[in-house]
Amino acid sequence: MSKFRIVLLALSVILGSYALASTIAETGALDRPVFPSDPAKIASSSAGEVRGWLQAVSPFRSDLETNHALIAALRAIQSAKSGPGTAASAAITDARARVRQALSIAPYNAELWLVLALLQARSDPRDPTLSEALKMAYFTAPNDARLMPVRLDTATLFDALADPDVKELARGDVRLMVTRQPQLKTAVISAYRRASSLGRSFLEEAVQSIDPAFLPTLRG
Repeated sequence: MSKFRIVLLALSVILGSYALASTIAETGALDRPVFPSDPAKIASSSAGEVRGWLQAVSPFRSDLETNHALIAALRAIQSAKSGPGTAASAAITDARARVRQALSIAPYNAELWLVLALLQARSDPRDPTLSEALKMAYFTAPNDARLMPVRLDTATLFDALADPDVKELARGDVRLMVTRQPQLKTAVISAYRRASSLGRSFLEEAVQSIDPAFLPTLRG
């Protein structure tokens, strides 16, 4: 058999294996969850579980891998909110590793950067990883209104505003939410009610400079 035929046979086997793995992953894949707009109600909208064998084949499809990583992260966050413990801590650690792996093939995915920030916040909110992941969530989707409520809530709740870059980026979200996305004003109010003292001071100052008439409503 000539070397050319051997090469063709090898390519056929590789392509066939890829097609089979892709089909299997597609068949068993879970639907992509809708990223939550209410920071207080973060949970996965998918009722299924990400089965172990899917973790082995989903890398053949980067879109499926990012879907499953997002599902795992949202589940872990919800588990941590339900109550701390060894299981919740392990779920956070596993989900964080899964999200990092997904980001290595999809670094442009703002949702994954944001859930990485949320996972880090529940592990150690003082770790610089939180602010770095949050900045990437801004850089990769600066005008995505879907992500603004959770971004702002995360920045003001966990004191990521200590980072000057995050502070400036969060100010941009406030500006857009108040002036161009009026339906998101309630999200600004919700963030204010959940915020740390640093976060509240920031929101008051930002709203005062952007829309002073909204400040009394913000303070409630």
